[in-house]
Amino acid sequence: MIKSGGRRAGLFAQMKPGRVLDVPSGGGLQSRALQALGYSVVSVDLFTGAEAGERKVCADANHALPFRDGVFDYVLSREGIEHLENQVGFVRECARVMKPGGQIVITTPSLMHLSSRFSQLLTSQRNLRRGLANEVQTLRIAADKRLYHGHIFMIDYFRMRYILRLSGFDRLRVFTDQYSPTAVALAWSVPIFYAASKFSLRAAAQKARSKHQPETPAPVAREILAHVFSPAMLFGKRMIVVAEKAAPGASAVEQKIASLAAIAGARRPNDGVAAE
Repeated sequence: MIKSGGRRAGLFAQMKPGRVLDVPSGGGLQSRALQALGYSVVSVDLFTGAEAGERKVCADANHALPFRDGVFDYVLSREGIEHLENQVGFVRECARVMKPGGQIVITTPSLMHLSSRFSQLLTSQRNLRRGLANEVQTLRIAADKRLYHGHIFMIDYFRMRYILRLSGFDRLRVFTDQYSPTAVALAWSVPIFYAASKFSLRAAAQKARSKHQPETPAPVAREILAHVFSPAMLFGKRMIVVAEKAAPGASAVEQKIASLAAIAGARRPNDGVAAE
């Protein structure tokens, strides 16, 4: 469920049913709900325990997923990425097993809402009531060399966007499903955060110009500000990001990566050693 136009709506209920990878699937609640909507679901989790009618694969999402390229229309990762050591590898693997034009839905506890921002300022933690992350309380399970972490790898919008874009995803959208009353009460602080963000963009642009480096394109900056200062990000307890897998070579980021790789190759010194 997401908040849209002041109402709650089912995200997958608005999409055309297809083949979904639910990872990590946990107890399978979301997998069963998707099946009820007409989706064909494959569930993946670190721990086994499939229920009747459920296709469940035991796999570690920190490593390569045991599927061929381009076999899923959708990937759902609900409340999982904050537990993963290898977030970049995970998103790249999701992109690999998805069809071009497929959509990924990632949900995670939000670091972006106003209450969380103030908590991070005071304690460097998302929530004042959750204590300080540590190796004793945060590690949940250690079995057969498999580690299940608590919320130690929290990720904000900026890192999520960066990973998704570099993994070949476009058309990012942000949602939430529940507002934080504390964050709403801190709405008075929005102009302060907005002014700070605008200052940061201007200062970075000036520095880039002085060093003859590329600036953040205006459309990118506008989209980031629109997302970060949307009600979903300012007040939402959960960050829900939806993105579409671009066709190979169609992403502007892929073209940028190819350009940088060509420059790096041209600058690479000769590996050979001249014979004396």
